[in-house]
Amino acid sequence: MSSMIQILAGTAIIFFVPGYTLVSLLFPRKGELDPEYDIVYRIALGMGLSIVIAIIVGFALDAISSEEQGYVTSGWLWLSLGSVTAVFFVGGWLRGAYPWMGFLHPSFYRNPPPRTVGGLRLPGHSNEHRASRLVLERERWLTEMERCSKRIESASDNRKDYYRKRIAEAKEFVGKINSELEILREVEGVDGSS
Repeated sequence: MSSMIQILAGTAIIFFVPGYTLVSLLFPRKGELDPEYDIVYRIALGMGLSIVIAIIVGFALDAISSEEQGYVTSGWLWLSLGSVTAVFFVGGWLRGAYPWMGFLHPSFYRNPPPRTVGGLRLPGHSNEHRASRLVLERERWLTEMERCSKRIESASDNRKDYYRKRIAEAKEFVGKINSELEILREVEGVDGSS
């Protein structure tokens, strides 16, 4: 019975737990990887990253080993992988990845960081989509303004008029987009510096 527990624990520490805690550290909010299949992505990434972490830890232990003292043993692997997992877990907890810790004691609860796109704090999926669309549209118009500004110098008179109109149009759209983003900032109560 104890050998079965050791096999299950060893399998978990090599193939799942370190990677899952790293994914939770990197993506602390629920639904951040995918709104619908978030847990599937977390498990798959956790399994892949765990194997990579185990390989890196094995290489590191082998690198510090000498001919007299070898560190690639089960005890050192357990200690190293357990330590890495603990560091990832604490980092994830500090970033708010484990809200269930608040059930153990209220002081253990941590809020996950707010969603932000272009300096906007976004609680909902629809607002996040709208803000990201606006930021991308603004970048497209700014790129268009820059392109037209470069081409206006070497253009004919007719083309110069076209580029001037295009720059004016781009400035108008950028102004509208900035106004919409400012409204979102006010609605969300964010100063835009986060």
